[in-house]
Amino acid sequence: MSIKRVLALTGIRSDYDLMSGLYSKIMEDPQMELGLIVCGAHLAETYGYTLQYIEKDNMPIIAKIESLLDSNSPASRIKSASILMQSCIHTVEAFNPDVIIYAGDREEVIVGALLGAYMGIPTVHFFGGDHATDGNVDNAVRHACSKLSSIHFVTHESHKKRLVRMGELEDRIYVIGNPALDKFINTEKIDKKIILKKLGRENWNEYALLIFHPILGFERKSGLYFEQILMALKSTGINTFVSYPNSDAGNKNIIELIKKYSADDNLCFYTNLERAVFINLMRNANFLIGNSSAGILEAPTIPLAAINVGIRQRDRFAASNVVFVDQNVEAIIEAIKTVNDKDFKKRLDRIKNPYGDGNSASGALDLIKQIDFNKYQSKWEDPLE
Repeated sequence: MSIKRVLALTGIRSDYDLMSGLYSKIMEDPQMELGLIVCGAHLAETYGYTLQYIEKDNMPIIAKIESLLDSNSPASRIKSASILMQSCIHTVEAFNPDVIIYAGDREEVIVGALLGAYMGIPTVHFFGGDHATDGNVDNAVRHACSKLSSIHFVTHESHKKRLVRMGELEDRIYVIGNPALDKFINTEKIDKKIILKKLGRENWNEYALLIFHPILGFERKSGLYFEQILMALKSTGINTFVSYPNSDAGNKNIIELIKKYSADDNLCFYTNLERAVFINLMRNANFLIGNSSAGILEAPTIPLAAINVGIRQRDRFAASNVVFVDQNVEAIIEAIKTVNDKDFKKRLDRIKNPYGDGNSASGALDLIKQIDFNKYQSKWEDPLE
């Protein structure tokens, strides 16, 4: 089967950042056609209206779907997913893709998997087989998407083993590494002073980067947990760039704390940054703190120390740049001391990212062009056999 027309869904800044390198390569290939359905937080002003960055990249957007219910309740995510499902079916039919690709574990991913399964369209799931023991619904969604998907492009050999244990055929699984790492090779280096001036903090020298998202089941405590990190950072006196949270339930509590601390001279809050600015901000940071997967998947490439606070991301396969710490001020302060220790910093130089070398997008494109998707469209295998 010759793949020509590829459909992708993106609903939030994080998944677009993971996949944009591959999207660009598909778009540049004369034998391929890419269509992008943009939805969710991308179209919300609260989260920086990140559609603007996709348009700046000149991506071929075939639909813009305002699916996000900008709410603070757990029910809002499933309601948003239902809106997206209803709203994109005719777009998918009209585009008539040869394959649907999606990455990760959010609402638009399960929608993409269901579209492929019910409409008879082959699918490729990126980042399947990963697992954390935090109890977050994202884990169940990720595994459900894997069972619905035709082919798996995974980032690590252990993820392949997990999918095989779940009953997936080895023939369906390809270990390609993490496509998000490509940007650290392809994005130009910008001097730290230029980045700081661009962000209005030219008087800063050293700084941390904080990315913290709410956790399902602990929505009411998300503000408390976020403030504990701010208090620990303030007690150490380090300046910090702080990202807005994602759109999950509990984010409003975090945003209220951002408003409370907005005048603090040691903190600089932002909704979204251009890719080159963010990557260079990350490259020059003292350490990353919070509970973002960036600390596990991407930070080792720099290499950058990462402090993962609380249960989110717990027990995911991680390099030694990551320090996992309980959710309390004292423990966070101790972790900050640890990553600032000279010996810890020396060890960082020897770290190799277990999730790839920054050349995954090209490999993914080659596989999409080579795989006979007709052979794998139906899932006939019995896990008991």
